[in-house]
Amino acid sequence: MKHKIKSFVLFFSIIAVAMPIAPMLAVEEVNPPVDTMPYVEAVITEVNTDAITIADIGATNASQVNNATSEATKTITTTGAIIEIGDTTAENVTVVVRTTDKNKKTEDMVLEVPITKTSLLTNANTKTNLNDWLVGDQITFTAKKFLNSGKLEAKKIINKSFKAKEKGINGVIKKIQANKNKIDVDLGKNIFTLNLAKAKVVVGTTTSATIKNLLVGDRIRVRAVDDKDKNPSTWKAKNVTVLRRNNHLLAPVINYAISAKIISLPTDLSLPTMIEAEALPSKFYKKSNGIDNSIIAPGTKISINIDNKTILVRRFFGKALLSEMNVGDTINVVGKRNEKIEKRVNEFLNELNIYNDVLDKLADNNKLNKGTAINGLSNTPFYSIDAKIIKDESIQVLGVAQRLGQITAINTTTKAVTITILPKKANRNSVLLNTTNETKIFRDGKKAIISDLIIGDIVKTRGVYNRNKRSVEAKVISATPEAKIISTTPQVKNN
Repeated sequence: MKHKIKSFVLFFSIIAVAMPIAPMLAVEEVNPPVDTMPYVEAVITEVNTDAITIADIGATNASQVNNATSEATKTITTTGAIIEIGDTTAENVTVVVRTTDKNKKTEDMVLEVPITKTSLLTNANTKTNLNDWLVGDQITFTAKKFLNSGKLEAKKIINKSFKAKEKGINGVIKKIQANKNKIDVDLGKNIFTLNLAKAKVVVGTTTSATIKNLLVGDRIRVRAVDDKDKNPSTWKAKNVTVLRRNNHLLAPVINYAISAKIISLPTDLSLPTMIEAEALPSKFYKKSNGIDNSIIAPGTKISINIDNKTILVRRFFGKALLSEMNVGDTINVVGKRNEKIEKRVNEFLNELNIYNDVLDKLADNNKLNKGTAINGLSNTPFYSIDAKIIKDESIQVLGVAQRLGQITAINTTTKAVTITILPKKANRNSVLLNTTNETKIFRDGKKAIISDLIIGDIVKTRGVYNRNKRSVEAKVISATPEAKIISTTPQVKNN
């Protein structure tokens, strides 16, 4: 009983089962003994455009868009409360601040903090550092706001909650003295003894925890004051927050600022929809060092959920359209984790692993090959992000045409591809896609060359369109085997 399931196809089947949304392309048919992923014909919607104009993006001047060389900024000053704080040992840290306006409307702002360039102060105007800060602290920050994407880069932050005589402690619990209400905390070079008699203790969602809820090995962040016993290693704790237990984040990050590469797009662009992306190396990312690691690891696949509230912008100036985006584009995303979807996906992955174990036992009994594609997949981090802002760094100038079609001819000598426009109509016009050495070609989300393409593939292309010649000077061509989608209703097929 030989069975193989491609992880890329599996990823889409998981999304389809966990979150019924707009149709997506499947890259390959699979044939497990129990068919949990039946296929139906894809719905192709019209995404063909001759050119993106200033009217399409709401601009007033094409040269203002095309000639922009940097994103306009302004300086803002805002007050709010810290609701998330990233890895404070990194050179660049993300801090999420909840602000409240005069109408009591709240907004969560993702603040990027380049440590060496940001002035970090107490209310008494003394220097401090992020290791001393806690969720709930009131801060006033001055930041550079990028007007196209809304990105905030901190210049100065004043922590109004942190007093000059207080101490921030970021370490691991070494010993718990429950009868004395004290804990020993290992900072790597020193061990501090903390009295928790009057401390507020937070463990995950338990905001009124006690010393009984703590465990040796917990990674904690503490704010403490001198107990005045003249011993520099003993302090009174005011706040204790458990960040990590057994390598599991108890205070997981909800808001993200992500740099990623698009690896798959749906053919149906009606909203809501989802694109699949892969996290790129980030200046905010640092491999786990036992401290709260809040940035997505490079290479991690992410489902990015888009609805009519998502703001799409181009590189330097102006709105972008979803139809302009293509496989291979670099995007910057600000959004919130959709933990409900992640939970459903992980539950589904666990069920698949049980299914895989049963098949492996059957394979053992019948001395057949085992399937290993599912094994370990549930241990791979899965992220689902509800996008607030998506900035496509690969889109800037106007006048670039989009084409969705099906390959009917390939000329590897002239490096040209002929497509018929989709969706299928009575009069299906042909368009010639001319490529150059600069053309980026993808198939199944992977880099390819023109000889890798196959007649029947569904392609999306971006390039300058010549109406007279009905040809496109292609900048990007992304291809997928003939369009099929995975049904959102798993069924069992009797063999």
